[in-house]
Amino acid sequence: MPVIRTVLGDIAPESLGVTLCHEHLFTNPPKWAQDKDPDMVLDRVDAAIGEVTDFDSLGGGALVEMTTADYGRRGDGLLAVARATPVHIISASGYQKGIYYPESVATESVEEIAARFAADVTAGVDGTSARAGVIKFGTCRTDEIRADERKVQKAVARAHLETGAPISTHCQAGTLGDLQANGFADLGVDPDHVLIGHLDRNLDYDYLRKVAKTGVWLGFDHWTKPKYPSDDLRVDHIRRLADEGFTKIMVSGDLGRPSYQPHHGGTPGFAGLLKQIRDRLPADIAERVFVQNPRTFFAFTPREGVA
Repeated sequence: MPVIRTVLGDIAPESLGVTLCHEHLFTNPPKWAQDKDPDMVLDRVDAAIGEVTDFDSLGGGALVEMTTADYGRRGDGLLAVARATPVHIISASGYQKGIYYPESVATESVEEIAARFAADVTAGVDGTSARAGVIKFGTCRTDEIRADERKVQKAVARAHLETGAPISTHCQAGTLGDLQANGFADLGVDPDHVLIGHLDRNLDYDYLRKVAKTGVWLGFDHWTKPKYPSDDLRVDHIRRLADEGFTKIMVSGDLGRPSYQPHHGGTPGFAGLLKQIRDRLPADIAERVFVQNPRTFFAFTPREGVA
């Protein structure tokens, strides 16, 4: 029977509710990255609880927390937030992207990396009882997928096939989504279990259509950010895709910086993000991208013999 795996346990898909498909509550990238950009660290449990509580007050039901081990994932923090609020929290296994990989990627086999990812799903992350409900893969370039990333992609595919947990990706500046999608297909992954992220960083309609035709899900997850294409353009592209029958779309803000979260002194926060997207989308499309699509995509049947 399909379930959605939250940090507090498995739930029925229909219990998920309004969902943001790609967010961050805790981040702690390598020191070299923080030295270049100090607006990268989210480390306060009280602030994370406040953000999620605000989201709940506007009808938010679930948040997919996409921080991985190489970017500072905190299983204990995710459990604290989930226990303090009614919102379902889904944690991510996998790795962020090549520039953040641990040194072990160079020496470990695909099988060893995959076993670690699978254990996140079946046993728990960061030495806690919080099990991951999605596996992340990311690329850090806009022109090619690095060799070490291809190695991790093989491990992510293997862990997915072993556990059933869906795959969600990071595309640098929205690029290489078609290569990611085709790479997973070549590794035996059904495109219905792959969400290609950050595609709204690259709002070239022909490119989006090309990615959509592979059968994967499309992540429009950079709403409300003035430095990127406008939200009005996002709405236009979502409408055009829907008119052609490409409705496998989910939305979020990827608000992984203190400057994006009010309880850290920023804006708009998850509540503000939810309101702004709802205000722009027609009601039927909002219901699809916030509720219907996430409960379909994030649901999986754990493989036989795998807890």
